[in-house]
Amino acid sequence: MKIANYIMKLMTNSDIRKATLLLSTLMFTVLKSSAAENPPHVTVYGTATTSVAIDEMNWKIRISHKNPSLEEVAKAHNSTVKEVLDFLMENELPEHCIQTSGMEFGEHFISSKLKGRVRDGYQASSSINFKVAITSTNDNDLDRLNFSSKYKDLWTGISRMQNVSLNGITYDNSKRIKHQNETRKKALLAAKEKAETLAITLDSEIGKPLFIEEERFGYSRNNFNNVYATNEQAVINDAFAPGQIPITVQIKASFSLVTK
Repeated sequence: MKIANYIMKLMTNSDIRKATLLLSTLMFTVLKSSAAENPPHVTVYGTATTSVAIDEMNWKIRISHKNPSLEEVAKAHNSTVKEVLDFLMENELPEHCIQTSGMEFGEHFISSKLKGRVRDGYQASSSINFKVAITSTNDNDLDRLNFSSKYKDLWTGISRMQNVSLNGITYDNSKRIKHQNETRKKALLAAKEKAETLAITLDSEIGKPLFIEEERFGYSRNNFNNVYATNEQAVINDAFAPGQIPITVQIKASFSLVTK
């Protein structure tokens, strides 16, 4: 019986040693795998901003009419649309820069305390969007002067038209995509330089990039000169001066960290 117990104890100790060895091997494998999947690295953000000159204005016009007669409202609306288009042509806007929506008809209702919601006629509406661009003369000051003059002429003419509202103007740059791509490159270079600075501080250097992400992209087609006007509120902005639009890109990048 004593011999049997001794043999069982040896077997138990042997099993424990085997289990311990197996567990140690598994832990080493996991740690090695984790180290391989998550090598020493540095993660940084790079931001760059490019200011570009405004050389395009995008106008949004709304034309609306109300009349008891459907025939009359359609007639009046067509007349006003033609008036606006003729005005734009007189100001030498290219046809491909003008976009007109189809006419929309509907019933017009008013609220009455006695009868509630009552139809009092018909309404028609449509929109006209058009773009004004700087015509280059290789003279920047003259280009800007012509741009401002065109803005004032269009504003004055449109604000005097009945049943026409100027819903707003947005500003743009004709080479926006090119500037966006250049700004992305600047942001990535900024991230790389930041990572290099951090690595050098630790007597290390950066290796290959592990990942690159665009965290934030900012571009505003608007500036403080955006407007809203109707023929009842015809205020002429003589102080208009084309400015600049900021394009901002932020890049998140991670690089492997190599110890010297």
